[in-house]
Amino acid sequence: MLRATTTTAVRAFKPVQVSAIARPYSTGKFNEKERAEEEIYFRKKEQEEIAKLREALAKAEKQIEDLKKN
Repeated sequence: MLRATTTTAVRAFKPVQVSAIARPYSTGKFNEKERAEEEIYFRKKEQEEIAKLREALAKAEKQIEDLKKN
C-alpha cells in the first residue's frame, strides 16, 4: 500500500515538471512587461554603441583628411 501511495505522488508531480520545461515563459502580463523592459534596455545599449562607433568613425575620417592635406 505504501508503494501505491509513493507511485501516485510521483505521477502527480511529473506533469508539472514537464510543463515547466516545455513553456519557459508564461503568458502573464508581468512577463510581457519584463520582456518589453529587457528589449528597451538592449535597444538603449545598442544605440549607445552605435553612437560610440559613429564618433570613432568621424575621428578616423578627420585623421584621414588631415593626412591627405599633408
